[in-house]
Amino acid sequence: MAQDILDQNDANTKKVNWEAFIKQDALNFLMAHNLQSITVDDGAGKKGVIKRTSKGELSVQITSNEKL
Repeated sequence: MAQDILDQNDANTKKVNWEAFIKQDALNFLMAHNLQSITVDDGAGKKGVIKRTSKGELSVQITSNEKL
């Protein structure tokens, strides 16, 4: 029982916040591969879009669909 709780806590600490994932990992991937845009969808209503603007700036849009 105690081991199950410890395993669950380890899994929770390894999870990355969706916004942080988009602004770090996905953004780094786009820049490393010199892409113009990238769309990431988690299949559960969260979506992130990163695009290069005509001025060369990066635009990040993060949306979520949460049920209350």
